[in-house]
Amino acid sequence: MIGHDTLTPEERAYVEECDAFLAKRLDPELVARMDRSEVLYPDGFIRELAEQHYLGAAVPAEEGGGGRSFLEEALLNERVGYHGSAAIACARTFTGHVGWILHRYGTDVQKEKYLRPMLRGEKITAQALTEPGAGSDMAGIQTTARRDGDRYIVNGEKRFLDGAHTANFISCAVRTADGDDPRRTLSVLMVDTDQPGYEILQTHDDWLGFRGLGSAWVRFTDVEVPLENMLGEEHNGWQYLSEQLLLERVYATRAQLGQAHRALEIAATYAEQRETFGKKLKDHQWASFKVAEAATRLDAALLLNDRAARMLDDGLWAEAKMEVAMAKKFGVEAAWQTVDDAMQIVGGIAYTKAYPIERIFRDVRASRFTAGSTEMMALIIQRRAFDKLRDPNFRTELVGHEVDGSPVAKQMPERV
Repeated sequence: MIGHDTLTPEERAYVEECDAFLAKRLDPELVARMDRSEVLYPDGFIRELAEQHYLGAAVPAEEGGGGRSFLEEALLNERVGYHGSAAIACARTFTGHVGWILHRYGTDVQKEKYLRPMLRGEKITAQALTEPGAGSDMAGIQTTARRDGDRYIVNGEKRFLDGAHTANFISCAVRTADGDDPRRTLSVLMVDTDQPGYEILQTHDDWLGFRGLGSAWVRFTDVEVPLENMLGEEHNGWQYLSEQLLLERVYATRAQLGQAHRALEIAATYAEQRETFGKKLKDHQWASFKVAEAATRLDAALLLNDRAARMLDDGLWAEAKMEVAMAKKFGVEAAWQTVDDAMQIVGGIAYTKAYPIERIFRDVRASRFTAGSTEMMALIIQRRAFDKLRDPNFRTELVGHEVDGSPVAKQMPERV
């Protein structure tokens, strides 16, 4: 944070610990190679994170996680974004939100088979929500899992599966019942990718940004999954996926803000050195004001993210939906605008690979539609905002008939 933060001494110490490790161990060449699609998953670095208990940082220590708070997991992801890239942060984040629902709802068998190996960096997971006909709208999921004796038979397609090239298992959203109500028809299965019928149809290695995770379009054709791989209760997947998305939106947004901070840092330092029209770039009001606006915007976004994470730490899952959506909507848009401003300040050289602003610019753009688009976040916010903003003293009968009086006439206090 650019201004004074609201962290506790313990939280601040954790950030400093993470910073020290990442500054020493996160090789900039790894980031560059991933951006060139020469690395499809940073598995070596993921194992290094596991050794520090930075995988599933908020999963209890007894399960193999870091035993940290949701806010601390978000803070860690911010620093991974700052020192690395959105792609590396995403690879780490999966262990957070997938790991959390496995911890919260998984059986002992599932934890031993999937959760603990994942948190040790021995198994890679991918999250399968998006389909050719379903993105932000989970109700549109069409991949099915039909029960057949002691197994489920999975059929359907998923796309934009980050980590699909190397994933050992997939946390997969499936439809397990007929009907139009997704709250009664969706489930979550852990699907092993070595099963017959799992097929990669198309690789996504030519994206604008966010490169290096090995994303793909996959098809499930009569893939057999044992009943014991059902997460929690059958048909209760909407709840699990909703909780998982709350965490993902907080964590992923924080990584983008970390990237944006790095871009702004470069631009501000550049402005102190670069001379134009006989004076430092920072002494041109337009440039200095852009830095001031971006710094304020970033801090506001981080504070919104802090609030959302703390509400989840307090167990306010249902109540935090609006605040998480606010943090996500404002956060990714703030990150995007900040990186755009950083590029404008630095100018043409920022459009080349001489500075990482060019890559950050490409990476951050995707955040405006991943894990729920900006427009979807606005939809969530408005539902609760109208309830919060409703004036109980508003005289609704006068709407359209204002000639008869003021709908918002000031209430006069009663005389004693």
